[in-house]
Amino acid sequence: MEKENGTITGLGGLELFWQAWLPESLRAVVLLIHGFGEHSGRYGNVVESLVPEGIGIYALDHQGHGRSQGLQGHVDSFHDYVIDVHSFFTQVVLPAAGNLPVFVLGHSMGSIIAMNYVTEYSEGLKGYILSGTGAASPISGGKVLQGITAFLSRMAPRARIKFPLPPEFISRDPEVVAAYKADELVHSKISFRLAQGMNAALTTGAKAIAGLDLPVLIQCGSEDESFAGQQELFDSLQNKDKTLKIYQGYKHEVYNELQADRQRALADLAAWLNQQINK
Repeated sequence: MEKENGTITGLGGLELFWQAWLPESLRAVVLLIHGFGEHSGRYGNVVESLVPEGIGIYALDHQGHGRSQGLQGHVDSFHDYVIDVHSFFTQVVLPAAGNLPVFVLGHSMGSIIAMNYVTEYSEGLKGYILSGTGAASPISGGKVLQGITAFLSRMAPRARIKFPLPPEFISRDPEVVAAYKADELVHSKISFRLAQGMNAALTTGAKAIAGLDLPVLIQCGSEDESFAGQQELFDSLQNKDKTLKIYQGYKHEVYNELQADRQRALADLAAWLNQQINK
């Protein structure tokens, strides 16, 4: 396996870090979009599962995340993430992939970015995967709380609060949770602007992909506390090539669950990708 990394210039002149894991013989490429508060280096299990299959992985640290520049947990507009991902796609991923199939894999907040990205930039994509996702988020609260967040997003957009869920929401594996807590590149700060933008982008993204004719795999845990409406999201999709995997007992990060359980989710991911590549 070959490892690469570099930087691109994102919106506002921010330097954004990226990294890639490549097999000796490349069959396809996955553009991985990580979630809130984390970074591209937390997907070792996905890398170890897909690279031996001849599938390369390219991943960008969002602004305000990981090794990229920007205020932690803040973005001026949620759509800035989409634009940065497309810059990464056009400057780095597409030249490397050439004529090979390209897939998007978005996890958690990354799934929201992915929803909006694939509806805006579906050309050149073979399919997409949404992990730890849904049609709604229970932690966004009701209309009153959302109204307060929207107000504070206008009045104090860069002010940040602590993300409401404890680290244990990600997995039942205590080693995964401990590593998450010890990771210096992980943070739990979220600005009012990002909170409001993320909630709005989930609504628009979930509606937008309903009419998208692009193969999709959705993988979620039945005990995910951060998203809801997985079946609702799946049922709204009008395309025929769609697959939903809800894993009983799993929490938010299905690829980082207990050893035997994560292998099932990773095997499903690899099998779906191979099926799409061979079509």
